[in-house]
Amino acid sequence: MSGLILIILLLILFIIMIIRGIVENKTNLKILKRDFEKNFGKANTRTWKIEEMELVSRYAKKRETKQTIDELTWNDLDMDLIYQQMNYTESSFGDDYLFYILKNPLNNEELLQKREEKISCLARNTEKRIQLQILFHKIGRLKRYSFMDCVEYLIEEQTKSNGKHYLVDVFIFLSIILMAFNIGMGVMLFFALILYNIVMYFKHKAYLDPYLASLRYLFKILDYTKEIAKMLPEEWTIERQKLQEILSSMKKIQKNAFLVMSPGRMGGEGLELILDYLRMIFHLDIIKFNQMLGELKIQEQNLWDLYEIIGEMDACIAVVWYRKWLPLSCCPTLIEEKEINMVDGYHPLIENAVTNSFKMKENILLTGSNASGKSTFLKTVAINILLAQTIHTCTAKEFYLPFCSLFTSMSLKDSITLKESYYMAEIKSIKRILDSAYDGNMIVCMIDEVLRGTNTVERIAASTQILKSFSRPNVLCIAATHDVELTKTLEELYENYHFEESMNQGDVVFSYHLMKGIAKSCNAINLLEHLGYDKDLIMNARNMVNIFETQGEWICK
Repeated sequence: MSGLILIILLLILFIIMIIRGIVENKTNLKILKRDFEKNFGKANTRTWKIEEMELVSRYAKKRETKQTIDELTWNDLDMDLIYQQMNYTESSFGDDYLFYILKNPLNNEELLQKREEKISCLARNTEKRIQLQILFHKIGRLKRYSFMDCVEYLIEEQTKSNGKHYLVDVFIFLSIILMAFNIGMGVMLFFALILYNIVMYFKHKAYLDPYLASLRYLFKILDYTKEIAKMLPEEWTIERQKLQEILSSMKKIQKNAFLVMSPGRMGGEGLELILDYLRMIFHLDIIKFNQMLGELKIQEQNLWDLYEIIGEMDACIAVVWYRKWLPLSCCPTLIEEKEINMVDGYHPLIENAVTNSFKMKENILLTGSNASGKSTFLKTVAINILLAQTIHTCTAKEFYLPFCSLFTSMSLKDSITLKESYYMAEIKSIKRILDSAYDGNMIVCMIDEVLRGTNTVERIAASTQILKSFSRPNVLCIAATHDVELTKTLEELYENYHFEESMNQGDVVFSYHLMKGIAKSCNAINLLEHLGYDKDLIMNARNMVNIFETQGEWICK
């Protein structure tokens, strides 16, 4: 009789937790919807850890092609920071796919236009967009694992028998029946079996934890996919049909999915705690894992299709939010001509950035003093070229460009581990661009201070010949330099633009506005003076410059 009372009390507690979970879930949904409405257009406040960036990059690495932006260009442009800036996604799939989109520019206008249609329809349909965001938020994120890695491991994993798990579960139920006849013996056996199962659970779970976490995540996605498919706009018709096919094909996997997944729709931490105890006691998730492993191998392609469709939707919504937050943005115009035309373009990572406009049909040599804005301008143009061909968005009033491959050689470093000097790293970086240019495809490249890692005489000679090699029908190159000599050696091949500064009451003032022509001013010594260097040092340095400019030789006094 006492055992029966215990069971009844546990059932009552379970029902109370379900009711509480339903109430909590409805309240949380109202709060979530209000937050999405209120925060639309506000800056992204999510913080990132290094290991998180490693996780989100794995899917893109798996899908690398010849079109993928290489690591040097990606790092030169601080694209990890730009990715974090625009990542308004709500799920791990969205995290991964947005990174993949940014790493893989499209070279087909039809594909790019289809992506724009998907983004635009989500921008117009506010209510549907919010409903989708709520569903993606419910799906959530894997914190310690990459779902892509876990899927690959699952496909390779060998199936195992559930016999021993079933046997212990049967004995647990028998011990409950025994309580009705011998309460002492029944309770002792019940708790002994539970203790054994809990110990064995953690032994198995240490190995299976990444897989079980991924399965729960997969079941959450499948659980909400039916709702996601129903509310998709017409522009997503193909994806809707594919999702419905996937759901139909994966019904067998979804059977009894509650044994593994979190409560999802019912919500509530209390109910999740109860389910966690039930999993530990009866090995529900381990049993389900072993049952479905074989079916997962059959469904491998459907898993990747689901990954891409859900990820793309979440990523497209993030682009909608990013466009709303940007102070100025536009959709690019793709042209067939060899030309880049930027109107009021700016760097998205710089607050209150100065805008610049320019048009280039030929290569450009960019001169100017230290800190005048040359590197930032190169990055601004390059970032917009990349964003134009990925998320169909530019941080400018207008932006015109042809489909092209993008390369940069900017933020290079010595490598002690590779025993590689700065100069060696630099010439390797530039050679990869030259090799791509010889393939005949349209190339746009940005080079900051070409061959800065070697002596002046050889630098001028080698730089001239390298930049001359970029004067090809399929190449547009912008090269920034302090070597004014290059403006003479390349005057017939490169247009000249520059940035300049002015002195205001002893301070160096930069306008950051791009100007035509060759830079006339130099500020290296002025900056030393501004920072309080010794007056005699400053005076002697200026005297050396004057002697060199008048006599053509360096004299140290």
